[in-house]
Amino acid sequence: MMNTIAFFLVNFLAISNGFTPSGMQTFTRPHKTSIHAAPQTPEELIETPDIWEPLKESLNTVPCYACTNDQGQPLQYNVGDLPLAFFYLDIDAAEVELKKAQEEAAKESAMSGMKLFLTPFPLGEVFEMGVKKIALVVPSQDGIEGAGAPAGMNPVGQQVPLFGCMDMVEDLPDGSAMVPMFLSKAEADDAMGMALEGLEDEEKAKFKVDVLPLAGAIQMQADSLGKINFTYVPPKSSLDYLRSLEE
Repeated sequence: MMNTIAFFLVNFLAISNGFTPSGMQTFTRPHKTSIHAAPQTPEELIETPDIWEPLKESLNTVPCYACTNDQGQPLQYNVGDLPLAFFYLDIDAAEVELKKAQEEAAKESAMSGMKLFLTPFPLGEVFEMGVKKIALVVPSQDGIEGAGAPAGMNPVGQQVPLFGCMDMVEDLPDGSAMVPMFLSKAEADDAMGMALEGLEDEEKAKFKVDVLPLAGAIQMQADSLGKINFTYVPPKSSLDYLRSLEE
């Protein structure tokens, strides 16, 4: 097995289910459990805290963004019969959505004077809200196209793709394995190139970037009962945006 490069994940402002700020961890700690059989559905998973909580902690290193009022409450959109808050993994798409929402608010007398903002939320919390059918995670356009979607496909309602190499694993002292999973295919390709630097072409050909849906990655971790851990790597553009908020 090959050690992967280390990733520097900055702390970021996070909002909990109650929309109050909390600090998120920047790495995944190994966690092992054998108390329960692996949950078979997302609903069962979030009701199994000793399995779900460490997975949520690892997901919480990834920020996603919602348009909110000045109380930090996300705007809701009607999807079928459900009012859902949209959370964007692509900061550029989130900023476009904020501008649209601000323009619409200016036209609505009921929303006159309302100020709207982009607020970062931790992905683990948002995934849990999605299981409860009160939130929708919107992947990036580049992400879904990198996973094979047709150019121009609307990312709303699509699965969130992750990019990583399952053959490039860091073996941890407790016997579990750690694999980095990127939200950006380009950044996964760059990391792969760095990790394989110096190898012969024949050796490099043995490794490729795999595509895995977020829900599948979470279920894989749950099924392994702590034997497989993913480090979720946010897009650089998202981390740069969070850093800009601190300046």
